[in-house]
Amino acid sequence: MKIVSHQMKMILKKRLHQTLLISLLITVACLVTQKSFAQVKFSAVPSFTELSRDQALQIEFIVEGIDKIDEFIPPSFNGFTVIQGPVYGNYFSINNGDVSRSVTVTYLLMPKKAGILIIDAAQTKVKGKRIKSNTLSINILDRVSGNSSQGNVMPLPSLPGRKGNTNDADIKDYVLKKEEDPIAKIQKNLIVRLEVSKHTCYEGEPIIATYKLYTRLKSVSRVIKRPSFNGFSVVEMTTPESMDFQPDQLDGKQFYSTTLRKIQLFPLQSGELTLEPIEIASQVRFLKAGDKPKKNNGFDDVFNDFFGDEMLNEETEEHNLTQQTKPLTITVKPLPENGKPASFNGAVGKFSIQAALNNQQIAANETGTLKVIVEGKGNLPMINAPVVNWPKEIETFEPTARDDIDNTTAPVSGSKTFEYPFSVNDKGNYIIPSVSLSYFNPETETYETANAPIINFAVNKIAPKQELVIKDYPEEEQENFSERLYRFYEKTLNKEWWWPAMLLVLLLWCSYQWRQKVKISAAKKELRRILEEENKTETAIPLTEGAISTFNNDPLDKARQELKKENPTGFYNELHTGLWTYLQQKYQLGPMDMNKKIIISKLKADLFDENFIASFQQLLDACEIALYSPVHTPAEMYQLLQEAETFIKKVEYKIV
Repeated sequence: MKIVSHQMKMILKKRLHQTLLISLLITVACLVTQKSFAQVKFSAVPSFTELSRDQALQIEFIVEGIDKIDEFIPPSFNGFTVIQGPVYGNYFSINNGDVSRSVTVTYLLMPKKAGILIIDAAQTKVKGKRIKSNTLSINILDRVSGNSSQGNVMPLPSLPGRKGNTNDADIKDYVLKKEEDPIAKIQKNLIVRLEVSKHTCYEGEPIIATYKLYTRLKSVSRVIKRPSFNGFSVVEMTTPESMDFQPDQLDGKQFYSTTLRKIQLFPLQSGELTLEPIEIASQVRFLKAGDKPKKNNGFDDVFNDFFGDEMLNEETEEHNLTQQTKPLTITVKPLPENGKPASFNGAVGKFSIQAALNNQQIAANETGTLKVIVEGKGNLPMINAPVVNWPKEIETFEPTARDDIDNTTAPVSGSKTFEYPFSVNDKGNYIIPSVSLSYFNPETETYETANAPIINFAVNKIAPKQELVIKDYPEEEQENFSERLYRFYEKTLNKEWWWPAMLLVLLLWCSYQWRQKVKISAAKKELRRILEEENKTETAIPLTEGAISTFNNDPLDKARQELKKENPTGFYNELHTGLWTYLQQKYQLGPMDMNKKIIISKLKADLFDENFIASFQQLLDACEIALYSPVHTPAEMYQLLQEAETFIKKVEYKIV
């Protein structure tokens, strides 16, 4: 009876504390002023307020608090040439049931002259009301930067007779003479190339693929079609499309070049694999050469001598051209069967292996950890946990893996750490045999094996098992608690003001909960309405429910975390990896079996139709393409996550 009485006493005390805490929090929350409704705000935001005359300027006109505008009137942009625009975008987000929207209109501009240039206010009409943005003052410096602020605009070459001129041929490439073919001139002086470190390799042996843009012209370029790499595992070595131009040479001529993409490709299968082309759209601006004037000053004579019967005038001429690299075929040789160890599991490169216990003082009934570290260069990201031949007296659990990889080296270098939890039930001496890793060394074209040392450890004590102990309490303590509870009732709860106050707080709390429920419900209804009206465009963010899997971990959990951080690159990488990880676990595939052909055969064996398999391929392609898209909206990422969750659920439960 004493134990039961004490438990009742503790429950009453706990509930009393919870009631007081909730009442206090609700009272404070009720005193906080609710945020006012968001007002429509129209602003112009420049990428820079000061730049050189050869740099591009991006202007964003942002209308906040609305998802649709009736009309947009841009300013005149006096002193600038419009390179691109208008580009419209819609953004949509939810925070605690509050829906926020905005519309953006983006322009890319090139200054025509130096000085302080004023961009007038833009105008827009929202729900019949006309509003204006702020004006902008941009300082254009009378100099050439040698590098664009946007990273995609070529610096202007020096003109003849001016300080800094090194090659008159460079100037002639920049000037368009009469009767000269501009397209042929662009093709000669603006080149996109795919360069690879080798054309033949083994399965799992990396090749370096570099997509580069070479130009001698005043140009603005952007990637409009990105390659996919079917049959390869991809490791990025640079930021895609950074467009940072540097002086370079091509076929003995001076160029400016930028790396569009540099990657390591690890072939997952043998045969002829094709690297698809990258496609570039460029806008080139030439200086026009005109007739020689009848009277020239000393400065004009320099141009006369340089251009013959023609000279430069102040006019420019722009041309657009789309170019792409040629498809390139890589010959992938299968790994040799001769000398292949039975334990070989797809590792290609040069590796070493270490093994050790985290704690040598292990007691029975406690959990220990075996740490295995694989170091070296090669296809580290694709190496699976080495097999450990545990003694039968040891109970083991699934290992975990952690990467520490430098993707700027070729091949990829670093380490991969595997941790194997285990437990021992009895005292004694135990031996963990040597853990080995067999790998193929492409330099020697032979199989090699790295071995960790044998581990001996002793279990000399048994840890006591934790038991639930219920203590008895003396009657005196029970009486003291009852007395304290009675005094609290007499001093507080028995007051006339207490019960009306508690009733008021309860009503306020119920009102607050009801209001939040209505608010969230209204937000979800608004989302569904926008989905129906806009046909699931970027203005709507689908609400995901999470992937359902019989495995211990949600394969899309890391992608969901990157989405919360609003990290597009990390999101698409983790989404792509999560899908492959799920399929590898689902169908018990090894590293050499991780390719689309085998996955498709597995899906067909489970009686999935062609449409479902095509949607799977589109999902993977969408992840690969999205990695190099310059703009990502939360709506697009949410929608792709929802498609991945639907795919996993159908495969998991074989919804044919």
